[in-house]
Amino acid sequence: MSGMPLSPLFDAQAFHAQWKSPEQVVAGLPATWVVTISALQQAMPAHSRIALVWRWPCDWDAPQCQNPQGLGYTRIKTSTECALRWKNYRSIDWHPFDHVFEIELLDRIEKGQYIEITLGDTCFGSPGMRPQTFYETAALISIRFQSVDQPWCEIDRYEQHIFADVAHAWTLIAPTDVVAGEVFDVALRIEDQWCNPAKISAQPQIDGAAWVGQSAQPIEGVVVWPVRIDRCGTLQLSVSGALPLVFSNPIQVHSHQPKNKIFWGDIHGQSLVGCGARTVDDYFSHAKDFARLNFSSHQANCFLVTQDEWQETQETTKKFNQTKDFVALLGLEWSASTEKGGDRNLYFSGDQAPITRCSHEYVMDITDLDSDLPTAPDLHRHYQDKDVLIALHVGGRTTDLSQFNPALERLVEVHSTHATSEWFYFEALSRGYRVGVIAGSDGVDGRPGTSHPGHQLVRNVRSGLVAVPMPNLSRHELLFALRNRHCYATTGERIRLNFHAGLYEMGAEFKAMHAPSLSCTIQCTAPLESVDFFRGAEIIQTHHFFDSCQEKSNRVRIAWKGATRPGNFSKARMVWDGSVHLSNGRFESAQNYAMDTPDEGISVFLDQRIEWKSRTGGDWDGVIVQVNADPDAILTITTPQISASVGWGELSANHLSIKDVDPLRELEVLRLPQQMPSSNGEFEFKDDAYKKGWNAYWIRVRQSDGHMAWSSPIFVYFD
Repeated sequence: MSGMPLSPLFDAQAFHAQWKSPEQVVAGLPATWVVTISALQQAMPAHSRIALVWRWPCDWDAPQCQNPQGLGYTRIKTSTECALRWKNYRSIDWHPFDHVFEIELLDRIEKGQYIEITLGDTCFGSPGMRPQTFYETAALISIRFQSVDQPWCEIDRYEQHIFADVAHAWTLIAPTDVVAGEVFDVALRIEDQWCNPAKISAQPQIDGAAWVGQSAQPIEGVVVWPVRIDRCGTLQLSVSGALPLVFSNPIQVHSHQPKNKIFWGDIHGQSLVGCGARTVDDYFSHAKDFARLNFSSHQANCFLVTQDEWQETQETTKKFNQTKDFVALLGLEWSASTEKGGDRNLYFSGDQAPITRCSHEYVMDITDLDSDLPTAPDLHRHYQDKDVLIALHVGGRTTDLSQFNPALERLVEVHSTHATSEWFYFEALSRGYRVGVIAGSDGVDGRPGTSHPGHQLVRNVRSGLVAVPMPNLSRHELLFALRNRHCYATTGERIRLNFHAGLYEMGAEFKAMHAPSLSCTIQCTAPLESVDFFRGAEIIQTHHFFDSCQEKSNRVRIAWKGATRPGNFSKARMVWDGSVHLSNGRFESAQNYAMDTPDEGISVFLDQRIEWKSRTGGDWDGVIVQVNADPDAILTITTPQISASVGWGELSANHLSIKDVDPLRELEVLRLPQQMPSSNGEFEFKDDAYKKGWNAYWIRVRQSDGHMAWSSPIFVYFD
């Protein structure tokens, strides 16, 4: 909640703001608000300014007064004649209240008069103004006033309850590892189109396991069943009833307690404490109950956190760490500029720790200014002998990888809502750093584990997850595993991945005289498309599973990925709005592939032309089309990044792949198999061309739905 201070009014009752809002405001659905600002006890001089200000994560439509038929149309009227000017802009001075709609009064408004602002005025054809796409009990809107040559002051702070929309998608979540005959919980997560908890009236039933008693008391957006499976093996449960058929993530059923079970978490996001939304309590509740995570950590930007907010963070983290089947790590994001070291996530082993900021930029209490650690070397020196784990990430202020401490900094983040940032992982390994890999949300919507980019105002893609194999779930085991790089990352799917070299697990390092055999077992949530084996940043072997499928279908997947440049969401974002044209024949059907938001996807569907909207941040997007055409028909793909033509007949034997490196981007066109490959696989490989010194071996998995997984490396040293 911290930010630059606003001067108090000389008379707190000088102005009054009154809001008229809809009875119920639904995430992402247009509505209308009226705010009336009255000059009760003093006039508003000419060239005074009024501002409505939304917080950083909030993707409300920007108010506009130009297009009466457009979204966000705003009508401004005054009780007396007054000329006006308006503008939208971002103000970093008021961070985290960033999104500003400012009105300048060119004439004087006398005492007793008022100005009325109608947000989402529908009188002339506008559908209204869309609120933010994420649910929140009290979404904040600040009303501010500045008299001529005076500081800004806050007139009012309005709280708007944002409700979830209707049910749109269902996800069945089960533990990745269970023991035959033991009871465990399976949860059906019900989401609206923006990944908020939604309600259903249906009575779903779980299939594939024995029920043990009744379903638990429903949590918002979740139905939970206690179940038992008596047979060993790998399987997926399903839900039937008045819903589309939904399958769970793969479950490995063991005959006895395994050495390790895989646990899932998101250890990178923030709430109102920081620059985000929702409370710290809401944050952890969402992680535990709705996202069904096993562990999480709250990571507020340090330069926004007051002492009171740090105390709240410590107390709430401790409370959730004491709950059953959930670990909460005390954490903080040290958020210096890239030049001074860049963003770093700090994880503490206990319930309390002194707060150490990079600066007091937005914290007004400077009594603890001496505790600041302005640069990465300062941070490293301070924590050198302390029980602290540090992870590096792209984030808002990308970590400068040249400022690295191998004893403290053990992990890099490959995917978050900013982007899929493989370049960051590649660069760390190319520098010879022995680091593990994680993924998370880096979310500012207070929804760890299910963070969604919404209208892509401040984020690009959906959140990822980190998987950690551990003997049991505890803070000690979690930090031990992360510190030793026993972990892997996914783009959000609960893909089971086991990568090892004999007895050596992910993250291990050892010396060898000869190339060891490296093995992996993969159980995906969709058909397995490819597995890449890496040495450092170099691919040394690839398995393409579509190639082994003999018969091709008439379905063509046109897919693309890319990032404009390395960095945060705004730097990475790449626009792919485009089309495909069929010279003769026709498209019989089309569907989106791996799109992240309802704003993206197919916008025009005709017999011979399909158009789409797409933004990527290093991730895959695309369309899948059903083609009915002669072999000489030509598919012409046009996008702002890469365009190409390919014969329909040519795709029978080959696929088209065009890559560019500056910026990094790729377009691929292929015919999908008639019968998709298995979602499971076991593989081995050896690297007989190993290099002298340390070799970092790891794997990358791609599913047919575009989801991905990355293992942490196994580090092998050859003399």
